[in-house]
Amino acid sequence: MKRTWIFGSWLTIGTAALVAVLLVACQSDPAASATQNFGPKEADVTIEDGDVKTVHFTASKFMWQFRDDQEPVEVWGYNQQIPGPTLRFRAGDKVRIYLRNELDEATTLHWHGLVVPNSMDGVGLLTQPPIMPGETFVYEFDIPNTPGTFMFHAHMNDMEQMGNGMVGAFIVEPRDGGDGKYDQDHIMFLNTIKGHFLINGKEFPNVDPYLVRKGDEIRVRIINVGPNDFHPMHFHGHFTKEIARDGTDISNSATARTENTVLVAPGQTIDVAVKMDGPGKGAWIWHCHVISHVMGPDGKSLNLAMANGGMIVPVVYEDSENIDEIISALTAAVASLKEVGIRPGSGDLSGAMEDMNSSMAGMATPAP
Repeated sequence: MKRTWIFGSWLTIGTAALVAVLLVACQSDPAASATQNFGPKEADVTIEDGDVKTVHFTASKFMWQFRDDQEPVEVWGYNQQIPGPTLRFRAGDKVRIYLRNELDEATTLHWHGLVVPNSMDGVGLLTQPPIMPGETFVYEFDIPNTPGTFMFHAHMNDMEQMGNGMVGAFIVEPRDGGDGKYDQDHIMFLNTIKGHFLINGKEFPNVDPYLVRKGDEIRVRIINVGPNDFHPMHFHGHFTKEIARDGTDISNSATARTENTVLVAPGQTIDVAVKMDGPGKGAWIWHCHVISHVMGPDGKSLNLAMANGGMIVPVVYEDSENIDEIISALTAAVASLKEVGIRPGSGDLSGAMEDMNSSMAGMATPAP
């Protein structure tokens, strides 16, 4: 067996194996597969004055764990969530957003990409007074008729406040709620905090997998709010079609690109549609192709799950005919990995590979 095959296979096996536990958990909850919208937890919305949709945000410092094998670190954010709660409204909605500042410095909130009244634009010392510690400011505006994917973020001491997590997704739905064209609608929120490269506030293997079926068409709203980094998001085994940029529909435009790597600049949103028609059924990965954002600065780990990076989304076809066998075999591979104590860069994969091969013996050939 060639060593290059072992190396390449282990990256895929390691990814899918750690997804197996997540997949089992999701399969046990029937509601999980029935949910249309996926992404960071959405904001709690109440109604004031008859028809004003209202959200309460609190800006504060708190502890957050990027993945299970790391210690929590201090972050800054909204409602003790990284990223902040997703705002989802319809065009024409009247909204009121209370921001209480429990930081030890002034802050504001900017609605990135949304055209709102100047006094609501959220630039401290220019369009509004800074919100001082202990104060509350009320943002109130009508949602413009520009359905699409946007974001919000702090707009004072930007490098520190945004860089520590004061960001979130802002989704504007059409007035009628949309046409229901896609089977799933995902938010892929990219940002960097203290050298951790995150998708929806977590590092792989704690990033939630996409559970799909053959023939599904999904929409993925990619948001990059990191202060410095570009992210070329590469999807194995599939092509994506750009359908929107910065909240503007380009699905019927000559500029709409079909590609397998979507480059997203800081402050940009790109929506893509994907037909789930990968060859065969199993687990695929969608990851940043700046390799240090996946494998860590040294890039030497043969075990993807133990790397220092984290911008990986596992995509799993849950209708694979042999999904139970896949889960069993890949879980055994990870268990063997832990037993033999493989260290990043050691190259000793023999125990894990032997156990995996043994577990896979006699498995049915995956359906095409």
